[in-house]
Amino acid sequence: ERWIGWTAHYLIGIAFAAILLAIAGSAWSSHPTIGPALIVGIGSVAAPFLVMQPAMGFGIAASRTPRPAAARMRSLATHAVFGLGLYASARLLASAT
Repeated sequence: ERWIGWTAHYLIGIAFAAILLAIAGSAWSSHPTIGPALIVGIGSVAAPFLVMQPAMGFGIAASRTPRPAAARMRSLATHAVFGLGLYASARLLASAT
């Protein structure tokens, strides 16, 4: 089950990267800016808040956990880091061309 979960996690991340490219366009990939990447990264937190956490019995946005605010902040922070990673990756790829 673990490998299925990690494979799904990475494939979902790739899908969000594709969404970023679809929204921002090819011009963004040539000259990336941090804004669109952070918007997609932070916006992707909707998936755990509305799908994963309720599916695991934690409620919407971890509302049934002992410390919902801490769980929410952790999710927001890690998804912001994902957005930063999208931006950094785009910068690396743009500088290689």
